[in-house]
Amino acid sequence: MTARRLLRPHVLAGSVAALALCAMPAQSQQATIQPAATEAAMGFSIAAQPLSSAIVKFAAQSGINLVANGALPASVKVSAVQGRYTPQQALSLMLKDTGYAYRRNGERLYTLAAQGGVADAADVEGVTLDTILVEGNGRDGSVSGLVSDLDSVYQTSAAVTTMDAQTLRDRHAGNIDNALRSSAGTFTRKAMSGAGVAVNIRGMEGYGRVNMMIDGARQNIRVMGHGVSGGSTFVDSDLLAGLDMGRGSLGGVAGVGALGGAANFRTIGTDDVILPGNSYGAMSTVKYGNNAYDWSAMAAAGMRVQNIGVMGAFSRRDSGAPMSGVDDNGKRLLNPNMAEDLKSGLAKLELGDGEDHKLLLGGVWYDNISTIRSEPQDYRNQTYTARYDYSPGSDLIDLTVNAFYNDARVRFIEGNYKGQFNRDKGMGVDVTNRSQFALGDDIGVKLTYGGAYYYDDVTTGQAWGTGGPGDGTIGLGSLFTDATFSYGMFDLTAGFHYDSFRLKGDVVKDVSGQLVYESVDRSDSSFNPRMTLAMTPIEGVQLYTTYAKTFRPPTVTETFFPGAHSATPSPTSPNPDLLPETSKGWEFGVNVLEKGLLLEGDALRLKASYFDNDVENYITSGPYSMANMPMLKFVNIPGSTRIRGFELEAGYDTGFFFTGLEYSKTSTDLPYGMWSGDYGVGAVNGLPDYALSVSAGFRVLEEKLTIGGVVRKVGKTKAVKPPFGPDLIDVDGYMLGDAFATYKYSENATFFVNIENITNTAYKPAHYMDTRKLGRGRTVIGGMTLRF
Repeated sequence: MTARRLLRPHVLAGSVAALALCAMPAQSQQATIQPAATEAAMGFSIAAQPLSSAIVKFAAQSGINLVANGALPASVKVSAVQGRYTPQQALSLMLKDTGYAYRRNGERLYTLAAQGGVADAADVEGVTLDTILVEGNGRDGSVSGLVSDLDSVYQTSAAVTTMDAQTLRDRHAGNIDNALRSSAGTFTRKAMSGAGVAVNIRGMEGYGRVNMMIDGARQNIRVMGHGVSGGSTFVDSDLLAGLDMGRGSLGGVAGVGALGGAANFRTIGTDDVILPGNSYGAMSTVKYGNNAYDWSAMAAAGMRVQNIGVMGAFSRRDSGAPMSGVDDNGKRLLNPNMAEDLKSGLAKLELGDGEDHKLLLGGVWYDNISTIRSEPQDYRNQTYTARYDYSPGSDLIDLTVNAFYNDARVRFIEGNYKGQFNRDKGMGVDVTNRSQFALGDDIGVKLTYGGAYYYDDVTTGQAWGTGGPGDGTIGLGSLFTDATFSYGMFDLTAGFHYDSFRLKGDVVKDVSGQLVYESVDRSDSSFNPRMTLAMTPIEGVQLYTTYAKTFRPPTVTETFFPGAHSATPSPTSPNPDLLPETSKGWEFGVNVLEKGLLLEGDALRLKASYFDNDVENYITSGPYSMANMPMLKFVNIPGSTRIRGFELEAGYDTGFFFTGLEYSKTSTDLPYGMWSGDYGVGAVNGLPDYALSVSAGFRVLEEKLTIGGVVRKVGKTKAVKPPFGPDLIDVDGYMLGDAFATYKYSENATFFVNIENITNTAYKPAHYMDTRKLGRGRTVIGGMTLRF
């Protein structure tokens, strides 16, 4: 038997590292190394269960990496461990009377083997094993309640996805739309202008159906007419540390008032700027591209003194109007609406060491000028956040408090509508605590619970009834909890959101030929349960099923929209009687995370899910006529509207070679809103038949040089026939090829190049509002990142 087979590790949760296994003496004891005097105790909640599943729980709760010598028999049971212990004490209690012992081989590496049956040191010399580093405190790093760690995606019983800044830069040249469209279950609605991104999850988009956030701060601005009226997020991709997405029903703050999912845009912080081991540092990324991409540059600097960290960054991009690919007639078209003049920046302040108290303050600024139908608009977004963590070392207290203020404004700066604007001033606070304890010796319990309140004040700067969305305010409050009961290979999670909203504003009524203002003040609430049963029959494979209800209140825009175009007032089109949307349905999923499957150091990751939901009281724009002029109002669609689909994301990585696949197919009966095409009023819901992304590549020169490519295949779709609908037109599918290369010269310098649309294909992007414009033609973008 080879040493590799003899020492195949049982690995447990987090990101990959390669560590050498040190030999274990033949007569190892239950605790051969005493804990250091300074080593802190931590909370453990591990039920009596088979050893093979218990070590997974231990690693997840302690952050310790375990490798096992040989297979672990299913008949070996561990003792329950409940309470506060050092990792060594907890492991000793857990292994009591099992016939297994451990040895500490490093600060965060233990080896495990049957007493008396341990391999001799000569048998394992030079053998490298794959282990996993696990965060021990149970917190996610994403602020929003979504996972922000690659391996955690494949150990979470929910449809979640994450993408780091390196992947966004290397494979997608910082293009957020391309990145989201290449991820399973997510898509975007592309506006006429180059500014902003509108996330679509499983066919759901706009008006808060997807909770879009920047560092946990909700983005709720709506721009009515020729823009993405349901809402866009305005953020500079060069300032991002990552994107985290959750599809379907979500627990905690991410799921408050969201019908179809959430997307959080994480910006860079102090740890992204300062190299490990340093107290100060700087980082700069410079890019240049053809086809009117031109120059972009980002510079950041930071320092950390004792328990205080501070950093700042500034980014600048001035891109022109790109050309499309070559059509069948050999022509290329110009897309002036995609030009941008972007300035952005951020600042972060950290106080505390994170062991007990930690406070993080941040500000993100965005200012962009782009064009819709030859009329320039200024897009401004200011996001201010505060996060406080308190973890006193108690099993019952692990507290996080988030607060934010977000001021977003879109304003015409030239043209017929010069000076008109839409503005949303949003603020919110949410509180989440995590506790753990045991029910007897067999059942471990983890609780996540808290509350949230969010408030938006919407103004348009226009007289009532002159074409913009109406003014008003909305407050949304929520109480939420999730309780996970763990017994052996099973995890049962039961939770709920209790959401309540209050909507206020003015409408106008025609009383005896006079327009009379009338105040609207209405509220409603909903109890939204959720239950998930997960099973891990073998290590690395998890099956789960979820039943859930979600809820979305009508927005200020939908309720108070005057239904007019230009300066034609309408006294009847607001709809203060709109009902909230709800969705009920099932999801079935499987996660696979296997290390060392075929080769030394390889990794297989797979996540697949099928979902089937019924949406009730779906809100869309509906037509009516006044004085022979087509007018609009937002209405509820009677009955249920079905959404169902399948998603798959898989990847295999050997270190030298890597490949990945993302596939989505969503079927929806959601209606097309009137004037939802070029006019951008209602939701389009025109997802392609399917979306497929296949990537592959290799690493050489000690993995310093990475070369790869991506093929994106998008199926046919439909769009609203110009100018008003309701008839639809077919939009052809397309296939695009991209290539990328990265060379990491040192930890201080990385060079990269990305080629989008290699074949220079002319295509009409799916879910693009402007039916007369084509996508970007072949574009080469190269650059470098320097760190000091």
